[in-house]
Amino acid sequence: MKFKSKRELVERIEREHAAFVELANTIPARRRREPGVWGEGWNVADLYAHLAEWNRMLLRWVADDRAGRTPQLPAPGFKWNQTPALNREIQRRFARRSAARLIAEFDATYVEALALVKGLSEAELLEPGRFAWTGKLPLASYVAPNTCSHYAVARKILTRWLRASAKRESRSSKRAP
Repeated sequence: MKFKSKRELVERIEREHAAFVELANTIPARRRREPGVWGEGWNVADLYAHLAEWNRMLLRWVADDRAGRTPQLPAPGFKWNQTPALNREIQRRFARRSAARLIAEFDATYVEALALVKGLSEAELLEPGRFAWTGKLPLASYVAPNTCSHYAVARKILTRWLRASAKRESRSSKRAP
C-alpha cells in the first residue's frame, strides 16, 4: 500500500480505527467471548488482543531500531511465513485476560502507534530503504498492515460474523412456536 503523504497515512489510520471501534461498540459485552468470529474459535476479545499485539510489535520494531538493535520480524521466534502460528500464540497468550482489559490495551496501543506515526517525519515514513530492517520498502509498508489495514480487515471480520449471527437468529426465531 503506497501513501503519497504522511497526512494521508495518518488520516487512513484514524478513519479505519474509528470505523472499527464504531462497529465493535455495537457488540454487547455478553457476546465478546462468543466463538466463531474468525479462525479457530476466535471471539471478539481475541480480535482485540490480536490488534493490540500487532500494534505493540510495530512499536517494538521502531524502538529496537532506535536503540540500535535489529528488530526481530515479525516477533522473536517467528518468521513471516509463520504468522498463522504467531497469531495462534497471541490468541493463546491473551485468552485469560478480560475483554474489557483487552479493549483498553487495544485503545492504548492505538494511541501509542498513532503518536509514533505522527512523530515521524514524512521522509522516515515514505522513503524506501530509510531503515535497514525495512529493506527496500518504506516504513509505511510496515505501519499500514499493523494499523489501518488491520483495522479494516477486523471490521470486515466483525461485519461478516454479525451478519451470520443475525441470519442464524432469524432462522431460529422462525422455527420457534
